[in-house]
Amino acid sequence: MCGFTGIINFNGLNRTAELDKKMMAALKRLYPRGPDQQDIWTDLKSYFVHSRLSIIDTSLAGRQPMYKYNKVISYNGEIYNFKEIKSKLIKLGYKFSSESDCEVLLAGWDKWGIKVLDFISGMFAFSIWDQKKEKLYLVRDPFGKKPLYYSYKSGLISFSSDLKSLEKVVDCGQINIDAVHSLFSFRFIHDPISIYEKVNKVPAGHFLEVNKDNIILSRWYNLSNKASNVFDKEEVSNDLISIFDKSVNRRLVSDVPIGLLLSGGIDSSLILSSLAEMGKNIPCFTMGFENSSKYYEERPYAKKLANHFGMEHFDIEMNPQNILNIIPEVFESSDEPFADSSSLPFYALSKEVSQKVTVALSGDGGDEVFGGYRKYVGENWTNIGLMIPNILRKILINHLIENKDTSYGEFSRRLKRYLLNTTKDPIERHINWLKQINEKDISSIIGNSRDYKNMFIEARAGFSDKINSILVGDMKISLSGDMLVKLDRMSMANSLEIRSPFLDKELVEYAFTIPGKYKVGKFKGKKILRNVFSKRLPKWSMNLPKKGFEVPLANWFKEDLRSMVEHVSMKKNLDKIGIQNHTLINSWKDDLFFNNKDTSWKLWTLISYFYWCENRGII
Repeated sequence: MCGFTGIINFNGLNRTAELDKKMMAALKRLYPRGPDQQDIWTDLKSYFVHSRLSIIDTSLAGRQPMYKYNKVISYNGEIYNFKEIKSKLIKLGYKFSSESDCEVLLAGWDKWGIKVLDFISGMFAFSIWDQKKEKLYLVRDPFGKKPLYYSYKSGLISFSSDLKSLEKVVDCGQINIDAVHSLFSFRFIHDPISIYEKVNKVPAGHFLEVNKDNIILSRWYNLSNKASNVFDKEEVSNDLISIFDKSVNRRLVSDVPIGLLLSGGIDSSLILSSLAEMGKNIPCFTMGFENSSKYYEERPYAKKLANHFGMEHFDIEMNPQNILNIIPEVFESSDEPFADSSSLPFYALSKEVSQKVTVALSGDGGDEVFGGYRKYVGENWTNIGLMIPNILRKILINHLIENKDTSYGEFSRRLKRYLLNTTKDPIERHINWLKQINEKDISSIIGNSRDYKNMFIEARAGFSDKINSILVGDMKISLSGDMLVKLDRMSMANSLEIRSPFLDKELVEYAFTIPGKYKVGKFKGKKILRNVFSKRLPKWSMNLPKKGFEVPLANWFKEDLRSMVEHVSMKKNLDKIGIQNHTLINSWKDDLFFNNKDTSWKLWTLISYFYWCENRGII
């Protein structure tokens, strides 16, 4: 795993001392992504810097930028089946001087061009500068595991794995108000926009082709609808087990130590059971919170499961003081404003895990592929909700509480959210499942409104199955914009590579041949996983309640972190970041501090944006 930054001036590059200084600053910023090797490449029109985290072939033979076949590659990722592709290329006459997957990718591109992407299994973002054709290609993996930013103007293109690195070499422009709207709506900035007006992201499954006269964005991968109503239970069961085990096994290729991020949930538990089936024994790591409610605590279940399979287990505990200590580091690691509070424990977990291993397997992606979130179950109950009279619905909504510290509070919170959305059409409902702040409030805060319907319609296009359509929409919007951003930024800040078996291309494609009704039941998600893998896991682990990787923000904001809330919500500080409705912000505080409702997510978004602006010197 690595990081890279580059610039190409198609009219000719003037390599000055000032340019060298900028590129070295960009390289320094990439260091956490690649602390093992740093190098540069320049020619008359290009300048690349690369920072490498050595995973496969840790020798100098695998260093980058790599030059061969009149092409220069800067690559961030892993190609898990590179040995198979390498064998094919050797038969075609290609010779290799390293054992790295990067050299195989470059040779494959030389032979097949963009079609090499159809053969590879992995996660990646890379640039290829074809000197002979004078073309640059920027490519991103199918589901957006690895980031790739770019800025283009008048024959000059700048690009990077890291936005803060890109800032060192190019004027990124003013704050993009659409990005701020996305942040307050969803807690993340959706692709392809960025926080800056002059910078975009290469979307997942796309590539950018750039020459002197044109810049063309094209889709190379799109998850297609191949679902069939013909469902042979035994055949699907055998296929799913086989494909899943292959996806886990593929991600074990490494020349450095590997571990597993083990929660109490079914996804990482299935990875653990697959490893046990293969006779593999790797260390497992679980995060927990000091004196937290059972809703947040996963360590006892995870340890019990690790013991069941005979794996070494490490638990890591956080408390408010730990949070206070790492918050500046988390903000520093977020190249854009990012308000998913689970980035806090994930950063802490990555920091600890990286002391023992360099690569870790994770269960991320399982919820979006197999229907694990409660909102998917809610989709199966929308018709029931429509039967509730409007007057009764409003009464219930007004009297239901919102907290996660008691069983009743959690049930009440879920029911309230369901009642608020059950009368909406599928697209509106999908947007609202993801939204944390309604459009009216966002408009009053930042003076800008946005309609996301077209974005969600496009993301769901081609899928008529009500469950699979929302799953594929989440994969294209929230998975790439939120979950995978958290994984990449927080892990790479600690030089830890995360691999996600549930996002194996073959597994995902197979999963979307399965009708949604077999994935999500009336009361639980991941129905097919529970049925197919029931014999692999102990019975007690199959029925554990769904838990997100969340932190007890509400409690912390009322106590140890209250000063942070008070500081950011001061009038002068709200004015600095352009917040127009101070009364609304104060109502969020009152609702939280007087236990009226849990507004901690909203306040955390405000805090995240404020400190990002402060760290950038914008305020």
